[in-house]
Amino acid sequence: MIRQSYPFVFFAVLFAIVWALPQQPRTSRRPVPEYKNKTGGLELPDNATLIRENIVDNFSCKERIYGYYADMENDCQIFHVCMPQTRGATRWSFICPAETVFNQATFVCTKTDNSIPCEESEKFYSLNEAIGKEVEEEESDMEHNTKESDVEPISSKPPVRTSRILNRNKSSRNQ
Repeated sequence: MIRQSYPFVFFAVLFAIVWALPQQPRTSRRPVPEYKNKTGGLELPDNATLIRENIVDNFSCKERIYGYYADMENDCQIFHVCMPQTRGATRWSFICPAETVFNQATFVCTKTDNSIPCEESEKFYSLNEAIGKEVEEEESDMEHNTKESDVEPISSKPPVRTSRILNRNKSSRNQ
């Protein structure tokens, strides 16, 4: 009976040893971007200097409302999202892809030819005031003032079905 319990004890001890060994943490299959402090205090991807070599970090979100801001000192290749807080402000910084700049008028990175001149970006900072605001009443009043009598139907006839399958079925019935 004791001989029969040896294999059971052996496997129990082996299982306890394996269970006690340190486990390696599971890693995500997605690559995690590495942020290296090569760009001043900005947290940009480590390849940001391939897009723009001399990155300056002088932009401040202090006294700014929530919004998107082109960084004119970096020729608008970098933009910031400012979030006012009780104490100070939080800033997230992004770099536009190569050969593009942040267009302050549209809040997206566009080719330089399709963008406003970078030095005029500050004139468009006020567009951030419209973020999160509801549509004005004038537009919604226009929608409600449209009467059914103002809308004319395109056609009073029901739509005609013209598919190859239906046409084929008709031709096979006629034969």
